[in-house]
Amino acid sequence: MASRSPMDMPSLSSHSDDPADGGDEKQDNERIWRLLQRTDEERAEAYNVDEEWDQLAGRLDLDAADAEEGPSDTSPPSRRADDRPARAPGSAAGRRQRWTQVLTVAALVLCLVGGGALWWSQPASVTAAAGERTSITLPDGSTVELNGGTTIEYARGFSTLPLVEASAREVRLEGEAFFSVVDGDRPFRVETPNAQVEVLGTEFHVHARPQDDTPETRVAVASGEVRVAGTSSETGAVVLDERGEASRVSGRNAPPSAPTLTDLKYVQAWRTGGFGLAEASLPAILRELEHRFGVSLRLKVPAAETDTMTLHYARDARLEDVLRDVCIVQGLTYRETSQGYELVRD
Repeated sequence: MASRSPMDMPSLSSHSDDPADGGDEKQDNERIWRLLQRTDEERAEAYNVDEEWDQLAGRLDLDAADAEEGPSDTSPPSRRADDRPARAPGSAAGRRQRWTQVLTVAALVLCLVGGGALWWSQPASVTAAAGERTSITLPDGSTVELNGGTTIEYARGFSTLPLVEASAREVRLEGEAFFSVVDGDRPFRVETPNAQVEVLGTEFHVHARPQDDTPETRVAVASGEVRVAGTSSETGAVVLDERGEASRVSGRNAPPSAPTLTDLKYVQAWRTGGFGLAEASLPAILRELEHRFGVSLRLKVPAAETDTMTLHYARDARLEDVLRDVCIVQGLTYRETSQGYELVRD
């Protein structure tokens, strides 16, 4: 491609009313054009950044601006060099950038700490759905077996804050569970909707399900010692310290019943996949079967026309087997529906 001479460039003098200004602009344009025609190496060798900066500063009359601001010990070339943003590492913009970075990091740290504290303050919760069983290990090494339809909650790490232990190991239970509690310096407490159970190291069973919309908690000890009380401090407490001893709290603000002996095979049959109840009403039996197998069961005859029953299946109980036996004793039949089963009288 043919090269253009400096004279081929459009003159900028036609846009200026001062002939002297037009001559200067023409010289600048010619000098720039010559630079553009050079190779990169030639331009790098011939183009002096400091010299060009000084020439630009002279045209902008920075000396006059410095004189108006007042005397300074800094010489004009040095002052102009200091005015260059690229050569001012200690400038206000640099300090603002560093402070922005520091504040950003601090904000991220605060968000992480606050989020972690918020997460820690939320209790851990485990649920065994109806028809399922599960076992968990608590932060202190104690274990809990949950029957179907049961939820347990406890503070993470049994602590009020990270690395800050709570005064007691506390859990909240709704449903049915078997506890194996390890010894510890802090008491172990189980809270239900209407009762409190406190131990130091033992094995015991807690059943906390409503009966006819009335909260009820039953406690039976397998080994060790437990203290059972109502939610109100005025209701008193009983101590269970013999294997098979049991107590019941029925209703809100109610006192615990006096200790009685019970056969643990009925209480703990669910732990091996079985099913057991002693001297229970038919509606109560059906409610427990619903939790145990996760199936809807409906009684289509008046409860007053049924009898209490004692059932025990040591392990691997099947719902149909239990329903068949119940219906034989009660003079009923069961039939399958779209939602589960219903018991009727022919």
